[in-house]
Amino acid sequence: MQIGVIGTGSVGKTLATKFAALGHQVHVANSRGRDAVASVFTGSSAPVIPSTSSDAFACDIVFLATPWTAVRGVLESESPQNGQILVDTTNIFLTYPPHATIDDLKGDSGSEIVARMAPMARVVKAFNTLPFETMFAPVPPDMKRVLFVAGDDEPAISTVTSLITEIGLHPVALGSLASAGRMMELGGALSTLELLAPAN
Repeated sequence: MQIGVIGTGSVGKTLATKFAALGHQVHVANSRGRDAVASVFTGSSAPVIPSTSSDAFACDIVFLATPWTAVRGVLESESPQNGQILVDTTNIFLTYPPHATIDDLKGDSGSEIVARMAPMARVVKAFNTLPFETMFAPVPPDMKRVLFVAGDDEPAISTVTSLITEIGLHPVALGSLASAGRMMELGGALSTLELLAPAN
């Protein structure tokens, strides 16, 4: 599968590395260009492809892994145009811990905002409820860590849950962006909730 990753922070780098290691063709872009992407993966054996945002957004599935403060600029300049799946991994931090501030969306939700800014994409929310050092921390051999998923398009959800399973997590699809997406957001009922499920 062709996978695009927008962003090379811990989320983007981790996902790109894991998907590339599984044999997917992974195009990675950031705001600083191909050379900057290549430098992030210096010393890594993951065969990622440093790319432009256009190349990444043209992939079958695109992971949006930028800071929340950069989302509007990214999606206003470029976004999926042909019904691709856009996985929103963002959290609505304006500043990060230990002095975190959270955007006041005045009753809106981050995932629905992303969906409106990328109207040609099929948006799925995932990879945002746990810190990545927790998400991929070791678990007992007979267990898998649960990863929540929200979205409004069943085929898109199915594709994302398959990828989540490939990287060793246990996906749980909960419902729409409007309901489950809000539960997964910072301050929601599922934010920071860590659960394990039997591996078989």
